[in-house]
Amino acid sequence: MIIAGLVALTLSSGLLVPIADGPPRFDIEQTCRNAGEPAVAGRPPNQACRDDERKAETTLQQRWSQYPAASRVTCVESTGLGGPPSYVQVLTCLEMAASK
Repeated sequence: MIIAGLVALTLSSGLLVPIADGPPRFDIEQTCRNAGEPAVAGRPPNQACRDDERKAETTLQQRWSQYPAASRVTCVESTGLGGPPSYVQVLTCLEMAASK
């Protein structure tokens, strides 16, 4: 239901962006800048966010072609709503769409 709503919103707003043969490129530093993670001894603030984003980016690179093109378009477009885009959000969206 949510995905259908996002597709309708996307189509009505003219934000349809063609998806290349590979996953999108996001700025991980920008995505994690305001993650709200407190600093941990010996690790810079937001390191867990950066680690999660890099892991999700790698997973997307490996599995990108396995997801339907329509799901890739929808998930990439929806990830930027409300803040910087995130590989973790795209991967979660694609996995949720695949499980239906």
